[in-house]
Amino acid sequence: MMGIIADVLKGRLQSCACGILDLLKIKVAIALLGVVRGVRRALIAVIVMVFCAAIVACGFVLVPIALLLFMPWEPQTKAIVGIAIGAAYILIPLAVISALLSEKRWLRTLRVAELLRSVKDLK
Repeated sequence: MMGIIADVLKGRLQSCACGILDLLKIKVAIALLGVVRGVRRALIAVIVMVFCAAIVACGFVLVPIALLLFMPWEPQTKAIVGIAIGAAYILIPLAVISALLSEKRWLRTLRVAELLRSVKDLK
């Protein structure tokens, strides 16, 4: 008789433990999404500060551009070279920043989709 009761209790405890573990996995997934959002926002703030520092550093970069303007070239050539340099200063950092801050890339890197699929399979 005790063996039957023990088996029933053991089965009940295992089913409760699975339910608790499933709930715990869901809570961890929610917490992970919050952490990803927070870290992403912090990284955005840091990159904005670095971008501002880069803008200040561009002041030092303007010295070669000023020298470029005083080179004995045609005005059209100087304008084309100046526009090309200015576009490079703007477009290259923007491309790098947008690639680094892509939410899709962050979620793919941290494998959030797999985590959400595993949580979905629990229900």
